[in-house]
Amino acid sequence: MAKGEAELDAWVAKLRRLPEMVKAAAPELAVALKSELDKNIAAGRAPDGSTWKPKKDGGRPLVNAAAAVTTRADGSVVQAVLTGPEVFHHYGTKKDPERQILPRGVMPDSLGLAFRAKMVEQFEKTMGGGR
Repeated sequence: MAKGEAELDAWVAKLRRLPEMVKAAAPELAVALKSELDKNIAAGRAPDGSTWKPKKDGGRPLVNAAAAVTTRADGSVVQAVLTGPEVFHHYGTKKDPERQILPRGVMPDSLGLAFRAKMVEQFEKTMGGGR
C-alpha cells in the first residue's frame, strides 16, 4: 500500500470514531457543568447571569446550594440533579422567590462555552492532533 493510501485510511478510521466523541467527552462535560453551576451559586446568580433576589435580611441566599447539585454522564447524556429544599427555591413558592439554580430552556453562554472547550479537547484527542 502506498504511503498516501495509508494516510487516507488512517484519516477515515479517525473520522469513523467521531460519532463516539460526545460519549467519550460526557464525563468531562459533567464536570464542566458542575463547575459552572458552582460558580453561579457562589456568585448568587442564575445560570443566565441574573442576580438572585437577596434574603429578607439582605444576606446572600442559598450559600450551601452547591452541595444540593450533582452532575453525571450516562452515555452521551449529561444530567444535573438538584435535591433538597433548594428545589423549592429553584422554582419559587408563595413564601420563597424563585432563585433559579439549574438552566432551563436555552443553554446559557457560559455553559455553552465550557462545553465547547471540552468538545474541542475531545475532538483533538479523537483526531490525534493539536491546533
